[in-house]
Amino acid sequence: MSLWKVTDKGPKKITETNPKQEKMLEEKLEDWIATDPTILGEPLLILGRQVIIPDTKDRLDLLAADPQGNTVIIELKRGKLKDPVDMQALRYASYISKWRFEDFENILRNYNKKVGDPDFNFISIYEEFCEDAGIDEVPDLNKDQRTIIVGGSVKEKLGSVALWLFERGIDIKVIEIQIHKDGDDILIEPNIVVPPPINKFADVGGGKTPGPPWIIDGKSWHLNKRCSEKTKEMFVTIDEIIQQNFEINGPIWKQKHYIAYRVNNYNWLIIITAQNYLRLDFLVKANSFKSDDIASRLKIAKFDIEETLSEKFGLPSSVLVKNRNENTDRIFLRVKDDFNIHSDTFLSFLKDVYKAFPKGDANI
Repeated sequence: MSLWKVTDKGPKKITETNPKQEKMLEEKLEDWIATDPTILGEPLLILGRQVIIPDTKDRLDLLAADPQGNTVIIELKRGKLKDPVDMQALRYASYISKWRFEDFENILRNYNKKVGDPDFNFISIYEEFCEDAGIDEVPDLNKDQRTIIVGGSVKEKLGSVALWLFERGIDIKVIEIQIHKDGDDILIEPNIVVPPPINKFADVGGGKTPGPPWIIDGKSWHLNKRCSEKTKEMFVTIDEIIQQNFEINGPIWKQKHYIAYRVNNYNWLIIITAQNYLRLDFLVKANSFKSDDIASRLKIAKFDIEETLSEKFGLPSSVLVKNRNENTDRIFLRVKDDFNIHSDTFLSFLKDVYKAFPKGDANI
Protein backbone atom coordinates (compact mmCIF):
# COMPACT_ATOMS: atom_id res chain seq x y z
CA MET A 1 0.00 0.00 0.00
CA SER A 2 1.08 3.57 -0.53
CA LEU A 3 2.53 5.87 2.13
CA TRP A 4 0.40 8.92 2.93
CA LYS A 5 1.05 12.14 4.82
CA VAL A 6 -1.86 13.84 6.62
CA THR A 7 -1.87 17.62 6.07
CA ASP A 8 -4.30 20.44 6.86
CA LYS A 9 -5.73 19.94 3.38
CA GLY A 10 -6.21 16.21 3.87
CA PRO A 11 -4.15 13.09 3.04
CA LYS A 12 -1.29 13.51 0.58
CA LYS A 13 0.25 10.54 -1.19
CA ILE A 14 4.02 10.39 -0.76
CA THR A 15 5.91 10.27 -4.03
CA GLU A 16 7.22 6.84 -4.95
CA THR A 17 10.91 6.32 -5.53
CA ASN A 18 12.65 6.92 -8.78
CA PRO A 19 15.99 5.57 -10.05
CA LYS A 20 17.89 8.42 -8.40
CA GLN A 21 16.49 7.58 -4.96
CA GLU A 22 17.08 3.85 -5.54
CA LYS A 23 20.72 4.65 -6.19
CA MET A 24 20.80 6.53 -2.89
CA LEU A 25 19.45 3.44 -1.11
CA GLU A 26 22.26 1.34 -2.55
CA GLU A 27 24.94 3.84 -1.54
CA LYS A 28 23.66 4.97 1.86
CA LEU A 29 21.96 1.95 3.40
CA GLU A 30 25.05 0.73 5.25
CA ASP A 31 25.70 4.24 6.63
CA TRP A 32 22.11 4.57 7.84
CA ILE A 33 22.13 1.23 9.66
CA ALA A 34 25.56 1.83 11.18
CA THR A 35 24.36 5.21 12.48
CA ASP A 36 21.15 3.81 14.00
CA PRO A 37 20.73 0.02 13.82
CA THR A 38 17.26 0.24 15.40
CA ILE A 39 16.15 0.83 11.80
CA LEU A 40 16.18 -2.97 11.72
CA GLY A 41 13.55 -3.15 14.45
CA GLU A 42 15.67 -4.05 17.49
CA PRO A 43 18.57 -2.80 19.63
CA LEU A 44 21.93 -3.79 18.15
CA LEU A 45 25.52 -2.91 18.98
CA ILE A 46 27.47 -2.44 15.76
CA LEU A 47 30.89 -4.09 16.18
CA GLY A 48 32.36 -3.55 12.74
CA ARG A 49 31.87 -2.70 9.06
CA GLN A 50 33.27 -4.54 6.07
CA VAL A 51 34.67 -7.17 8.42
CA ILE A 52 37.23 -9.44 6.80
CA ILE A 53 36.94 -13.16 7.57
CA PRO A 54 40.45 -14.55 8.22
CA ASP A 55 41.77 -17.18 5.79
CA THR A 56 39.00 -16.49 3.28
CA LYS A 57 38.24 -13.87 0.65
CA ASP A 58 34.94 -13.09 2.35
CA ARG A 59 33.99 -9.71 3.77
CA LEU A 60 30.70 -9.19 5.63
CA ASP A 61 28.91 -5.85 5.51
CA LEU A 62 28.09 -5.29 9.19
CA LEU A 63 28.75 -7.32 12.31
CA ALA A 64 26.69 -6.61 15.45
CA ALA A 65 25.65 -8.06 18.80
CA ASP A 66 22.18 -8.21 20.33
CA PRO A 67 21.30 -7.93 24.05
CA GLN A 68 20.83 -11.70 24.33
CA GLY A 69 24.52 -12.33 23.58
CA ASN A 70 24.04 -13.40 19.97
CA THR A 71 26.30 -12.12 17.23
CA VAL A 72 24.40 -10.77 14.23
CA ILE A 73 25.61 -10.90 10.64
CA ILE A 74 23.94 -8.10 8.67
CA GLU A 75 24.13 -8.54 4.91
CA LEU A 76 23.03 -5.65 2.69
CA LYS A 77 21.97 -6.33 -0.87
CA ARG A 78 21.94 -3.45 -3.28
CA GLY A 79 18.87 -3.66 -5.47
CA LYS A 80 16.81 -6.85 -5.41
CA LEU A 81 17.62 -9.59 -2.92
CA LYS A 82 18.28 -12.84 -4.73
CA ASP A 83 20.24 -16.09 -4.51
CA PRO A 84 22.79 -16.89 -3.15
CA VAL A 85 22.44 -14.31 -0.36
CA ASP A 86 20.98 -16.83 2.10
CA MET A 87 23.86 -19.31 1.78
CA GLN A 88 26.39 -16.49 1.96
CA ALA A 89 24.94 -15.22 5.24
CA LEU A 90 24.84 -18.75 6.70
CA ARG A 91 28.45 -19.29 5.67
CA TYR A 92 29.44 -16.12 7.50
CA ALA A 93 27.52 -17.28 10.59
CA SER A 94 29.43 -20.58 10.58
CA TYR A 95 32.74 -18.67 10.52
CA ILE A 96 31.70 -16.29 13.32
CA SER A 97 30.61 -19.21 15.55
CA LYS A 98 34.29 -20.13 15.99
CA TRP A 99 35.45 -16.68 17.08
CA ARG A 100 36.62 -15.85 20.57
CA PHE A 101 35.79 -12.88 22.78
CA GLU A 102 39.10 -11.22 21.85
CA ASP A 103 38.23 -11.37 18.14
CA PHE A 104 35.14 -9.20 18.67
CA GLU A 105 37.09 -6.89 20.97
CA ASN A 106 39.67 -6.27 18.25
CA ILE A 107 37.01 -5.66 15.60
CA LEU A 108 35.22 -3.02 17.71
CA ARG A 109 38.54 -1.44 18.64
CA ASN A 110 39.37 -1.06 14.94
CA TYR A 111 35.86 0.13 14.09
CA ASN A 112 36.03 2.83 16.79
CA LYS A 113 39.59 3.76 15.77
CA LYS A 114 40.88 2.94 19.26
CA VAL A 115 43.86 0.77 18.35
CA GLY A 116 46.48 1.33 21.03
CA ASP A 117 44.11 3.36 23.23
CA PRO A 118 44.53 2.12 26.84
CA ASP A 119 41.18 3.63 27.85
CA PHE A 120 39.19 1.52 25.38
CA ASN A 121 37.16 -1.07 27.32
CA PHE A 122 35.12 -3.44 25.18
CA ILE A 123 33.58 -5.19 28.18
CA SER A 124 32.20 -1.93 29.58
CA ILE A 125 30.74 -1.00 26.18
CA TYR A 126 29.08 -4.39 25.79
CA GLU A 127 27.75 -4.47 29.35
CA GLU A 128 26.37 -0.92 29.09
CA PHE A 129 24.62 -1.83 25.82
CA CYS A 130 22.97 -4.87 27.43
CA GLU A 131 21.93 -2.93 30.51
CA ASP A 132 20.44 -0.12 28.37
CA ALA A 133 18.38 -2.79 26.62
CA GLY A 134 16.96 -3.92 29.99
CA ILE A 135 19.08 -7.04 30.50
CA ASP A 136 19.74 -7.61 34.22
CA GLU A 137 22.43 -10.26 33.83
CA VAL A 138 24.86 -9.62 30.97
CA PRO A 139 25.05 -12.77 28.81
CA ASP A 140 28.12 -14.36 27.28
CA LEU A 141 28.91 -13.00 23.85
CA ASN A 142 28.58 -15.22 20.76
CA LYS A 143 26.21 -17.67 22.46
CA ASP A 144 24.58 -18.11 19.07
CA GLN A 145 24.65 -16.50 15.64
CA ARG A 146 21.88 -14.75 13.73
CA THR A 147 21.59 -13.31 10.25
CA ILE A 148 19.71 -10.25 9.02
CA ILE A 149 19.44 -9.71 5.27
CA VAL A 150 18.41 -6.23 4.14
CA GLY A 151 17.64 -4.88 0.68
CA GLY A 152 15.24 -3.16 -1.67
CA SER A 153 12.96 -6.09 -2.51
CA VAL A 154 12.88 -9.81 -1.89
CA LYS A 155 12.78 -12.32 -4.72
CA GLU A 156 10.56 -15.37 -4.25
CA LYS A 157 13.46 -17.85 -4.07
CA LEU A 158 15.22 -16.10 -1.22
CA GLY A 159 11.99 -15.48 0.68
CA SER A 160 11.05 -19.14 0.42
CA VAL A 161 14.46 -20.36 1.61
CA ALA A 162 14.61 -17.84 4.46
CA LEU A 163 11.14 -18.78 5.68
CA TRP A 164 12.02 -22.50 5.50
CA LEU A 165 15.17 -21.87 7.58
CA PHE A 166 13.25 -19.81 10.15
CA GLU A 167 10.57 -22.47 10.57
CA ARG A 168 13.32 -24.99 11.33
CA GLY A 169 14.89 -22.94 14.10
CA ILE A 170 17.52 -20.93 12.19
CA ASP A 171 17.39 -17.35 13.43
CA ILE A 172 17.17 -15.42 10.17
CA LYS A 173 15.44 -12.12 9.42
CA VAL A 174 14.78 -10.56 6.01
CA ILE A 175 13.93 -6.86 5.79
CA GLU A 176 12.79 -4.86 2.76
CA ILE A 177 13.63 -1.16 2.79
CA GLN A 178 11.32 1.05 0.74
CA ILE A 179 12.32 4.63 0.04
CA HIS A 180 9.94 7.56 -0.50
CA LYS A 181 10.30 11.25 -1.24
CA ASP A 182 8.30 14.06 0.38
CA GLY A 183 9.49 17.32 -1.09
CA ASP A 184 13.17 17.52 -0.21
CA ASP A 185 12.81 14.89 2.52
CA ILE A 186 13.78 11.26 1.98
CA LEU A 187 11.71 8.74 3.94
CA ILE A 188 12.71 5.13 4.47
CA GLU A 189 10.24 2.41 5.42
CA PRO A 190 11.66 -0.90 6.75
CA ASN A 191 9.35 -3.93 6.53
CA ILE A 192 10.19 -7.29 8.13
CA VAL A 193 9.06 -10.00 5.72
CA VAL A 194 10.74 -12.99 7.42
CA PRO A 195 9.66 -13.95 10.00
CA PRO A 196 6.20 -13.15 8.65
CA PRO A 197 4.11 -10.73 10.72
CA ILE A 198 1.63 -12.27 13.13
CA ASN A 199 -1.91 -12.00 11.84
CA LYS A 200 -4.04 -10.84 14.75
CA PHE A 201 -7.10 -12.44 13.11
CA ALA A 202 -5.44 -15.82 12.55
CA ASP A 203 -7.03 -17.52 15.57
CA VAL A 204 -10.54 -16.15 14.95
CA GLY A 205 -12.91 -19.07 14.47
CA GLY A 206 -10.49 -21.58 15.98
CA GLY A 207 -7.74 -21.49 13.38
CA LYS A 208 -4.13 -21.68 14.57
CA THR A 209 -0.86 -20.63 12.99
CA PRO A 210 2.48 -22.33 13.61
CA GLY A 211 4.39 -20.92 16.55
CA PRO A 212 8.14 -20.55 17.04
CA PRO A 213 10.17 -23.78 17.06
CA TRP A 214 10.62 -23.90 20.85
CA ILE A 215 6.81 -23.88 21.19
CA ILE A 216 6.17 -26.38 18.40
CA ASP A 217 8.84 -28.87 19.53
CA GLY A 218 10.77 -27.51 22.50
CA LYS A 219 12.63 -30.76 23.12
CA SER A 220 14.11 -30.83 19.62
CA TRP A 221 14.82 -27.08 19.79
CA HIS A 222 16.90 -27.37 22.97
CA LEU A 223 18.62 -30.71 22.40
CA ASN A 224 19.27 -30.48 18.65
CA LYS A 225 19.54 -26.73 18.05
CA ARG A 226 20.85 -25.07 21.21
CA CYS A 227 22.94 -27.93 22.60
CA SER A 228 26.06 -29.51 21.22
CA GLU A 229 26.37 -33.30 21.34
CA LYS A 230 28.32 -32.93 24.58
CA THR A 231 25.90 -30.62 26.37
CA LYS A 232 22.98 -32.71 25.09
CA GLU A 233 24.55 -35.77 26.73
CA MET A 234 25.10 -33.78 29.92
CA PHE A 235 21.46 -32.64 30.00
CA VAL A 236 20.10 -36.16 29.45
CA THR A 237 22.18 -37.40 32.38
CA ILE A 238 21.05 -34.57 34.68
CA ASP A 239 17.42 -35.14 33.69
CA GLU A 240 17.71 -38.86 34.52
CA ILE A 241 19.12 -38.02 37.96
CA ILE A 242 16.30 -35.56 38.65
CA GLN A 243 13.56 -37.94 37.50
CA GLN A 244 14.91 -40.80 39.63
CA ASN A 245 15.34 -38.82 42.83
CA PHE A 246 12.78 -36.02 43.03
CA GLU A 247 9.06 -35.37 42.81
CA ILE A 248 9.10 -32.75 40.14
CA ASN A 249 7.04 -31.34 37.26
CA GLY A 250 9.31 -31.31 34.25
CA PRO A 251 11.10 -31.01 32.02
CA ILE A 252 9.01 -28.15 30.59
CA TRP A 253 10.42 -27.28 27.18
CA LYS A 254 8.40 -24.27 25.96
CA GLN A 255 10.90 -21.48 26.66
CA LYS A 256 13.41 -20.24 24.08
CA HIS A 257 16.51 -20.22 26.32
CA TYR A 258 15.81 -22.66 29.14
CA ILE A 259 14.14 -25.87 30.30
CA ALA A 260 12.17 -25.70 33.55
CA TYR A 261 11.52 -28.05 36.48
CA ARG A 262 8.69 -26.95 38.75
CA VAL A 263 7.60 -27.54 42.33
CA ASN A 264 4.21 -26.21 43.48
CA ASN A 265 3.88 -24.28 40.19
CA TYR A 266 7.16 -22.41 40.79
CA ASN A 267 10.41 -22.98 38.95
CA TRP A 268 12.77 -24.80 41.31
CA LEU A 269 15.36 -25.29 38.57
CA ILE A 270 15.84 -23.88 35.10
CA ILE A 271 18.57 -25.22 32.84
CA ILE A 272 19.84 -22.74 30.29
CA THR A 273 21.06 -24.64 27.24
CA ALA A 274 24.11 -23.65 25.19
CA GLN A 275 26.82 -25.18 23.02
CA ASN A 276 29.67 -25.15 25.54
CA TYR A 277 27.96 -25.42 28.92
CA LEU A 278 24.70 -25.83 30.80
CA ARG A 279 23.69 -23.30 33.45
CA LEU A 280 21.60 -24.69 36.28
CA ASP A 281 19.71 -21.94 38.14
CA PHE A 282 18.18 -23.08 41.46
CA LEU A 283 15.71 -21.13 43.60
CA VAL A 284 16.45 -21.59 47.32
CA LYS A 285 15.67 -19.93 50.64
CA ALA A 286 17.76 -16.87 51.35
CA ASN A 287 21.08 -17.49 53.12
CA SER A 288 20.88 -21.28 52.66
CA PHE A 289 24.13 -21.51 50.67
CA LYS A 290 27.35 -19.58 50.06
CA SER A 291 29.34 -19.56 46.84
CA ASP A 292 32.60 -20.50 48.56
CA ASP A 293 31.04 -23.51 50.28
CA ILE A 294 29.48 -24.87 47.09
CA ALA A 295 32.67 -24.32 45.12
CA SER A 296 34.66 -26.25 47.72
CA ARG A 297 32.08 -28.99 47.96
CA LEU A 298 31.79 -29.59 44.21
CA LYS A 299 35.47 -28.84 43.52
CA ILE A 300 34.68 -26.10 41.02
CA ALA A 301 35.55 -22.42 40.62
CA LYS A 302 33.72 -19.54 42.24
CA PHE A 303 32.10 -17.29 39.64
CA ASP A 304 33.23 -13.78 40.58
CA ILE A 305 30.74 -11.19 39.38
CA GLU A 306 33.49 -8.55 39.49
CA GLU A 307 35.68 -10.37 36.97
CA THR A 308 35.87 -9.18 33.40
CA LEU A 309 33.71 -10.93 30.83
CA SER A 310 36.72 -12.51 29.13
CA GLU A 311 37.88 -13.93 32.49
CA LYS A 312 34.41 -15.36 33.06
CA PHE A 313 34.48 -17.05 29.68
CA GLY A 314 37.72 -18.79 30.60
CA LEU A 315 36.42 -20.28 33.85
CA PRO A 316 35.87 -24.02 34.17
CA SER A 317 32.65 -25.18 35.87
CA SER A 318 31.74 -22.48 38.39
CA VAL A 319 29.12 -21.28 40.86
CA LEU A 320 27.61 -18.02 42.10
CA VAL A 321 24.98 -17.48 44.81
CA LYS A 322 23.04 -14.25 44.28
CA ASN A 323 20.36 -12.74 46.48
CA ARG A 324 16.97 -12.40 44.79
CA ASN A 325 14.88 -10.82 47.57
CA GLU A 326 14.58 -11.00 51.35
CA ASN A 327 13.19 -14.54 51.11
CA THR A 328 15.08 -16.20 48.28
CA ASP A 329 18.46 -16.60 46.60
CA ARG A 330 19.44 -18.05 43.27
CA ILE A 331 22.30 -20.48 42.77
CA PHE A 332 23.87 -20.17 39.32
CA LEU A 333 25.80 -23.37 38.59
CA ARG A 334 27.64 -23.33 35.25
CA VAL A 335 28.44 -26.92 34.26
CA LYS A 336 31.08 -27.67 31.62
CA ASP A 337 32.59 -30.94 30.43
CA ASP A 338 35.09 -30.91 33.32
CA PHE A 339 32.24 -31.41 35.83
CA ASN A 340 31.50 -34.89 37.28
CA ILE A 341 27.74 -35.18 36.89
CA HIS A 342 27.76 -38.82 38.02
CA SER A 343 29.33 -38.16 41.42
CA ASP A 344 27.58 -38.82 44.71
CA THR A 345 28.61 -35.32 45.76
CA PHE A 346 26.56 -33.75 42.96
CA LEU A 347 23.51 -35.87 43.85
CA SER A 348 23.87 -34.89 47.50
CA PHE A 349 24.05 -31.23 46.47
CA LEU A 350 20.87 -31.58 44.37
CA LYS A 351 19.05 -33.10 47.33
CA ASP A 352 20.11 -30.20 49.56
CA VAL A 353 18.99 -27.51 47.12
CA TYR A 354 15.71 -29.38 46.63
CA LYS A 355 15.12 -29.30 50.40
CA ALA A 356 15.98 -25.59 50.44
CA PHE A 357 13.32 -24.71 47.86
CA PRO A 358 10.81 -22.34 49.56
CA LYS A 359 7.82 -24.59 48.89
CA GLY A 360 5.34 -22.94 51.23
CA ASP A 361 6.52 -19.32 51.18
CA ALA A 362 3.98 -16.75 50.06
CA ASN A 363 6.69 -14.29 49.03
CA ILE A 364 8.58 -16.64 46.76
